[in-house]
Amino acid sequence: MAARHMLGALSARRAVGTVDLDLAALSERCRQLAYPGIESCVSENNRCLNGCSGRGQCVAGFCHCKPGFFGTDCALSMGPDGKPALLADRGYVPRTRGPRVYMYELPPSMNTWRNELRLDRPTTRYFVERLVATGARVGDGDSADWYLIPITLRRSSDAWNMEKAVQYVRDTYPWWNRTQGHRHFVIATGDMGRIESERGRLSENVTFVTHWGLHADKPFSGWRASHRNATDIVLPVFLGPSKLSRMGIFTSRNHPKFATKAKPALRERNGPTFFFAGRICGDHSRPRTDGNWPHCQTQRSMGYSDGTRQLVHFHHWNRTGYFVAVGDSEYGKHLLTSKYCFGPTGGGHGQRQVGDPGGVAAVVSGVARSWGSVEDMQAALAGCVPVVISDNVLEAFEPFIDWNSFGVRLAEADIPRLHTVLDSIGPQEYARKVERLRCAAQHMAFSSITGAYMGEDGRYDAYETTLEILRAKAAHPDVPPEALRKVDPQLDAFLDCRDYTDSNPGSDSDSDSDSDSSMDSTSEDSAPDSASSAGSSAAEEVSTAEAAAAAAAGEHDASSNGADGDDAASTSAWRQHQQRQQQLQSESGDDDSNGNNGQLSQTVAQRLCSVSPFDVNDPHTPTCRQLSPRKGGPLYGGLMCIRQPTDLVACPRPWK
Repeated sequence: MAARHMLGALSARRAVGTVDLDLAALSERCRQLAYPGIESCVSENNRCLNGCSGRGQCVAGFCHCKPGFFGTDCALSMGPDGKPALLADRGYVPRTRGPRVYMYELPPSMNTWRNELRLDRPTTRYFVERLVATGARVGDGDSADWYLIPITLRRSSDAWNMEKAVQYVRDTYPWWNRTQGHRHFVIATGDMGRIESERGRLSENVTFVTHWGLHADKPFSGWRASHRNATDIVLPVFLGPSKLSRMGIFTSRNHPKFATKAKPALRERNGPTFFFAGRICGDHSRPRTDGNWPHCQTQRSMGYSDGTRQLVHFHHWNRTGYFVAVGDSEYGKHLLTSKYCFGPTGGGHGQRQVGDPGGVAAVVSGVARSWGSVEDMQAALAGCVPVVISDNVLEAFEPFIDWNSFGVRLAEADIPRLHTVLDSIGPQEYARKVERLRCAAQHMAFSSITGAYMGEDGRYDAYETTLEILRAKAAHPDVPPEALRKVDPQLDAFLDCRDYTDSNPGSDSDSDSDSDSSMDSTSEDSAPDSASSAGSSAAEEVSTAEAAAAAAAGEHDASSNGADGDDAASTSAWRQHQQRQQQLQSESGDDDSNGNNGQLSQTVAQRLCSVSPFDVNDPHTPTCRQLSPRKGGPLYGGLMCIRQPTDLVACPRPWK
């Protein structure tokens, strides 16, 4: 077994060792990897996974490991039992909660020889780094619940990589054949999800984590079914801090301080009843307003958005209280003050992206900007109740999460009576949806990477939600997804953003924080009173958020990591717990103030830093700017690891 594992980790690295390529060969290699030239190809900006774990040298994105260590990130070594050990010299211990995820070692041509500088969707890379930071990764595949094939699946042309990787794993390791590909997963960030990169029977049992939940053909738009409900998981789209800030989400209505810290003009929900600002026609023409159909100027791209945007505009553009338009100069304001926001159907990644970034700057300066569409996930993050019109398309984490409990799911055939449906929702039902939205938004956010911005602590973010679903699926392999919550009380509690101990008082808490909720209201005496005290200006928060995005991506040194502080709501329960832990720490003589004690940092609850302007000047809430390391160097594992930016073993864990 040990020999097989070493073969899998080292087989393709012989070609890299000490062989020097001549200029022509190097130029050709760089061209194949889509670099514009040799200089960018060998640039130090080509970051290595996990910084080679401090056990090797990063050479143009490839880890050249020190003797005795191996693996894509040099994290592996051979233990005394002859089995691979993960960061054994750092005291790494997998978390008890699970799941236990084994990451295959692949030839660098399959996963590390990539143009990192052109990576526009970094979800897979962040996920891999979080596996170590959260304690979910294991070094021995025999002990794993799941097996990750860490390849880039960004577009349909990457399908060949999927085929080669599966063949390599099947021929080199024992676990694929033992499971017939079950309990194996990949992350595919392409617009059309699984269908872009699956390889027939070769990958039929693999779980695809994608952004596209279409499970039945849509002939009008020409889309083919892609999602397999029995195996696959729909993941929210990762939005970086700079984009979140420009959209105004750093001042989310979900933040416990919103009622007292937001600008007075934004505090009341007195905007449109129904809001949508974005492209209507696939041909980019202006939609007609004369009541005639077809609604667009030409017949090009008739299947755009499967016709939902066109129909919503056709029936409701001139309705009192409804804002349905191609653009909006007050997009950020309306996102926060509207009752309902429209999330139209569309390709997985693009469906949830904003076409024209503007955000907070547009709200602050009043400069007119033409925005892209208001999307379901973004509405949830901002605190606007999402209206989802997307037949046969599962939204993020459905069916595990019921979007109708915090939003409104409307059949496409009911678009003409949209106003009737919304009018039928009474004040109490609407209030319940808003309350549930605060939890649901946490599952849509990648807080452990971006920092907190709505009072969350990161325990229920999108990464942890994916891991929790994987854990439950492994524990109940024969239970269909729609029934999984009923048989797994831990999953049920997690998806409600409550500790499992709330339902099982006799069991020990599984969290590194003892607060009952990750979004408790902050005591007003601990926070500044005036909205102006939240920072010098929203524009400053925009620039610092962009620096935070660069920090998370390792693109700038720490001096520019900036204050992308979104909230990590300080609660009295958390403060009491932290004080108790600090007292115990002082009594034991341990000091983790510099992040040097990795074992301690995994057991002492530590706050996720905030990127919200609402938390600036709050002495009880650390902002990410305050915690930015002074020494230069990239940040791995997201902003949850900002206290230990290059040592993921020392990174605070959301769960034990």
